[in-house]
Amino acid sequence: MGTVASSIVLTAMLFAATATAQTATESGGEPSSLVGRPAPHLDGRLHIGPRVPGVDDLKGKVVLLFFWAHWCVECKAESADIAKLLDKYRSQGLALIAPTQRYGYVAGGRPAPPDKELRYIIQVRDSYYKFLDHEPVPVSEANSKAYGADLIPLHVLIDRQGVVRLYHPGRMTEEELEGAIRGLLE
Repeated sequence: MGTVASSIVLTAMLFAATATAQTATESGGEPSSLVGRPAPHLDGRLHIGPRVPGVDDLKGKVVLLFFWAHWCVECKAESADIAKLLDKYRSQGLALIAPTQRYGYVAGGRPAPPDKELRYIIQVRDSYYKFLDHEPVPVSEANSKAYGADLIPLHVLIDRQGVVRLYHPGRMTEEELEGAIRGLLE
């Protein structure tokens, strides 16, 4: 993993923005106003895992955006449910993208430069979100702002035409999320 980690760190340094601890509150309006609108573009320049698919790559798929953070206990608690649903519905056209961002610190709230925090995000992903090993994880504050992700976890479901159909900040039960996914896959 040394070569992969070095590549990620190099990419992080090339695209690094100043890490901040602020939350994404400048979404251009109420986040719920995204429902029924085309999904905003995802910034995938800096990512962990596979590249972030473009709009054309996602046509015809139902997409779950699972916004998470390295410090989020609720995200970790929900990860098994999301992994289970992805495994169950991937063959029917469900895709997952798991945006996150840097907050300027690592474990224990210790301040960290962007490259060190990115390594920490990878460590958290590998420890608590094994199912994300083969899923795109864009790392960008711009994505959190575009989607108004000021409460984590955040679930956004996008239909096969690229329109936001669900915007749910906070934890969802497996049953709630499965019902929403199934409704869009049918």
